Amino acid sequence: MKFRLILFPIILVILFYYTSFKFSQFLPQRKNLAWILTSGVFLIMISWQIVYRAPQVAIDSSIFKVLAWTGSISMGIWASFLIFSLPFDLIHLSWFGIQKLISPFETDLIRRDFLLTWIPTGALGVAGASTSFGLFEAFSGPKLTEITVPIANLPPSLEGLKIAQISDLHIGPTIRREFVERVVNQVLSAQPDIIAVTGDLIDGVPHRLTEHIAPLAKLKAPLGTYYVTGNHEYYWGAENWIRSLEKLGFTPLLNENRVIHHQGSKLLLAGVTDSSAHDFIPDHLSDPKRAAQTDEACHVKVLLAHRPDSCFAAEPEGFDLQLSGHTHAGQFFPWNIFVRLAHKYYRGLNRHGKMWVYVNAGTGYWGPAHRFLVPSEVTLIRLKSIQQGDQHVKSV
Repeated sequence: MKFRLILFPIILVILFYYTSFKFSQFLPQRKNLAWILTSGVFLIMISWQIVYRAPQVAIDSSIFKVLAWTGSISMGIWASFLIFSLPFDLIHLSWFGIQKLISPFETDLIRRDFLLTWIPTGALGVAGASTSFGLFEAFSGPKLTEITVPIANLPPSLEGLKIAQISDLHIGPTIRREFVERVVNQVLSAQPDIIAVTGDLIDGVPHRLTEHIAPLAKLKAPLGTYYVTGNHEYYWGAENWIRSLEKLGFTPLLNENRVIHHQGSKLLLAGVTDSSAHDFIPDHLSDPKRAAQTDEACHVKVLLAHRPDSCFAAEPEGFDLQLSGHTHAGQFFPWNIFVRLAHKYYRGLNRHGKMWVYVNAGTGYWGPAHRFLVPSEVTLIRLKSIQQGDQHVKSV
């Protein structure tokens, strides 16, 4: 955790200097103005998050809403602009180095003017357009994604059992009651047997978000509504959030399980805390082995784990299916391409040894209100019986 605290400001400084470099390409004769613009952009992008954490700020005020949305949209344009610019800058840097080695005293001014002026302008235009589409996609809310998971020798009474999963809703500065109500109605319209919430449900402290989380109390299913913590709960006081969600009817699974009896069959539904939880609360060390412990013989074992990487410790414990989130599937293009560098399983249904891992692409968003080409989702999982050994289903 200490390493992450050191790494964050280092990355922030690097991004600041790179942003200033990009602005200087638009203002080659006014470098000081580029620094001022960079400082202004970072102030807009960061200030709303700082203000949001101030104890006395009225987060439902019109002023804060404008500040939050301005910061969120600016962050989306900035992130897209940098990622669209970086490949061209790397190519330019490589070409410049090669050119200097071959012809150290010659410079192609036309090509240089094109690279330093027109390409950044084009990247900014593409960033603005993609952010506009991504904002519309974010406003549109999650789509219902239906997936069938084959389970070997599933009892007939569990055939077609439906589990609705939401993950990474991030109720907070820009995701509020109206959005939450739409998500709740979408989940209930699917008529699931079980509702599973796989972490990062909120961004904020409970007393500030009381009105906005209230619709979650409607999330009821015949076999229960279950919840595991994500990393963001620990940023805002996980123990308080666990108590608040229990009052709304959620059953938290903190390295524990419930055996669900359904028409003569038994399904073990387990949950683990986020893998970073012990950095905040030592007793919350994520433990799939402990979560799997039971004296009852169960026909199916399902694990709720915020991060997909929990599968490495979970698969040896005999789980048939793990439901996760965390990755947002990259949240927007082209980050959805790079997210696979950080996570082995980052989206959809995947096979890990003898266990399935389903990764929800995120029901909301975090930071930028931006989901360009990566729509958010509510997942409806159906269990399907197959014969032992016949599980040749491609990952998606």
